[in-house]
Amino acid sequence: MVDAYVGAWPVFDEDYEEGLDKAFLRYKEAGIKHLMYAGIAHTFGVHPQYYKNTKIDPQVQIDFETNHGDLFGTKYRLVNSDFNEIRLLAKKYGLNLEVNITPGVSEPIVAAYPDVAVMDVEGNRSKHWMCPSNPDVRNYFTGRVEDIIRHTEGIREVELDVVSIDFYDPQVVPDWVPPELNPLGRLAIGNCFCEHCVKKAKDRGIDVDAIKREIRAINKDATVLTYQQFTDLSDSYRGIFDIVRFLLRNPKILTWLNFRASLVNDHVLNFRNSLKKIDPSILLSSDLVAPSFSWTLGQIYADQPKMTDMTKLMLYHKRIGSFEAKPLQRIQKAIPDISDHEILEQYYRLKGFSGPMDMAQFITQGIDVENVYYEVRKAKLEAGANHKIIAGLVGDPPATVEDVKNAVMLADRAGADGFMLHLWYRNAPKENIVAFGEQLKALGRVV
Repeated sequence: MVDAYVGAWPVFDEDYEEGLDKAFLRYKEAGIKHLMYAGIAHTFGVHPQYYKNTKIDPQVQIDFETNHGDLFGTKYRLVNSDFNEIRLLAKKYGLNLEVNITPGVSEPIVAAYPDVAVMDVEGNRSKHWMCPSNPDVRNYFTGRVEDIIRHTEGIREVELDVVSIDFYDPQVVPDWVPPELNPLGRLAIGNCFCEHCVKKAKDRGIDVDAIKREIRAINKDATVLTYQQFTDLSDSYRGIFDIVRFLLRNPKILTWLNFRASLVNDHVLNFRNSLKKIDPSILLSSDLVAPSFSWTLGQIYADQPKMTDMTKLMLYHKRIGSFEAKPLQRIQKAIPDISDHEILEQYYRLKGFSGPMDMAQFITQGIDVENVYYEVRKAKLEAGANHKIIAGLVGDPPATVEDVKNAVMLADRAGADGFMLHLWYRNAPKENIVAFGEQLKALGRVV
């Protein structure tokens, strides 16, 4: 099977500094055909007619990416480059530059327009997440993509990066986020009670006040920061079936989790309808976190076939510990009696993961590679045989050549329809890209 979708999430400034010809040749030799540069949606011009139905000015994000940058660095060289010139050069190497856009997360946009942000049960606004039900948010992103597509040749795919509902970025965990005990903190996290979401809920007959009472009660229990509370929760929820007992006691939360997912789905469907009207041939893909916890963001793999042409599963097993550790360490700081073994053992049980029982090792080495197999397998089974699952795999440090090869091998064994190599965290060893291609060739997935 040599027709697999094979791509990479690279860093343009790194490729530019090395020399685009040299970088593009390496991608070609690795069998890579699709490149999704971080921040690429902000390299294109702005035509005001596409933003008449939104108050959000695209220049807010463009200026931020140029001068400050996000977790993945500044995009100065990318923003100031000629996309068409780069596209034509890439084409000589059999590569296509695609468009990646993040239709839900933007600190500079939220800072400029606070009322577009997600609102929690107490009326607090997120400083990071935009609400997918907000008309300004929806019109901004559909307008931005239409602006790009109508003024740019050669785009064959638009990738939606982490369309979801949450309250803060779990990779950052800012200081203003209080510790919350698991699993309660995840079961009632990232809810939006802004006027738009509340109206949609009431229109569907949902008792919003009852939902709020239930979520407040869950949040109250999750923020009882004592060692006894931690052990009580850890002892109560030891297996998959235990969560059913929680849902039976809190039936409204399941209604709300389904409702949250429907809001995310509606945002994606709105995006799809807009894109396909412009050009039906352009593929729409969506980046989702692993199935074991995608539902906490309102991402449901089973729903993807009706919305997108393919789904990209993001599980960077060597990197995940560096950001998943942050909320766990926040709990340990509040309750010093909790050992690394206790909190990590609970974490692995809840997510179905395996990995080191030492926090320092978890941060630096991530989780076991076997988790790649199980998460890709879950995604493939849930989305169905006819929907493509692209395995997004780690290429960033601390991943080694063997880490990359093992991840590719297990994703292939789990039934992945394609592969993406993640490099956005910067300074990825070039040999990891080579190893990615070598393993795909050994498996017969690329020529």
